[in-house]
Amino acid sequence: MEKAGETMRFKEKVCCLETTPMLTVALEDDPGVVNSPSKRQRDRIVPHSESAMCGGTFELRIEQFENSGALLAAGNRCVPECRTFFRVCLKHFQKVVSPEPCTYGNVLTPLLGTNSFTVPDNQAPLRINFTFKWPGTFSLIIEAWNSASNLPSLNVTSPETLISRFAIQRHQPVGTAWAQDSLQGEHTQLYYSYRVVCSQHYYGEGCSDYCRPRNDTFGHYTCGKEGQRLCLPGWQNEYCSQSICQAGCSLDHGYCDQPGECKCHYGWQGRLCDQCMHYPGCLHGTCQQPFQCTCKEGWGGLFCNQ
Repeated sequence: MEKAGETMRFKEKVCCLETTPMLTVALEDDPGVVNSPSKRQRDRIVPHSESAMCGGTFELRIEQFENSGALLAAGNRCVPECRTFFRVCLKHFQKVVSPEPCTYGNVLTPLLGTNSFTVPDNQAPLRINFTFKWPGTFSLIIEAWNSASNLPSLNVTSPETLISRFAIQRHQPVGTAWAQDSLQGEHTQLYYSYRVVCSQHYYGEGCSDYCRPRNDTFGHYTCGKEGQRLCLPGWQNEYCSQSICQAGCSLDHGYCDQPGECKCHYGWQGRLCDQCMHYPGCLHGTCQQPFQCTCKEGWGGLFCNQ
């Protein structure tokens, strides 16, 4: 049973299952980054029903975009207007941000507005899940693109449709508070916010500490704010898998499977398992260890009955 418990605990530390609720997540190889994804994928729309193993999520909200001149990056005007969507590329920290690959993932937004606009507060944030210990720093590329139709174009490589591109490096600890930021381009300005939050059951500054409340063979505990295990009443030890026996129950001769019990080992008896059992048939004798029959004064014989 202990081996099974250790196996379960190991699995708990390395993975959790979470549904990806948002739009797209595409991961690409980066040989120079530890824990970088191994499968190269292009930008794509991911159905909300897909699942991903994750320790945390980078969330970003596009709040306001200004392009009063309806201009493209090349200087031409959008015709009839700039139907704007965004591509967000998240990657490891670089002093000079290279365009590709997006080592942590990338995401495309739907069309958010035309020319200059403010995104409604109820717009769900963009989310990129990660499966590694959050390093606290990152590089980010945010591109605004013009779509020729009322749907986002999967072609985000043609410079003729690029409105603007911003590249930044930032430090961001894990937390629920949003970091506000703005970026100024030649003819555009972007207001946005971002944060890094741990997935359910993940804790710590890198979202690498795992704690899932349980009440089964492998443990009986809830989780504190920092991910520490808090034993349920009646349980103890690191994984809260050892029951606390009835008060006074002999540590040497008693045990319990459930809190408050006091079950006796073979050869011991009594409410607290502190009384040895006499040799069967012992009549006028005592014992210090199970199945002894030490005769009281004035008695003799195998059963102390003479």
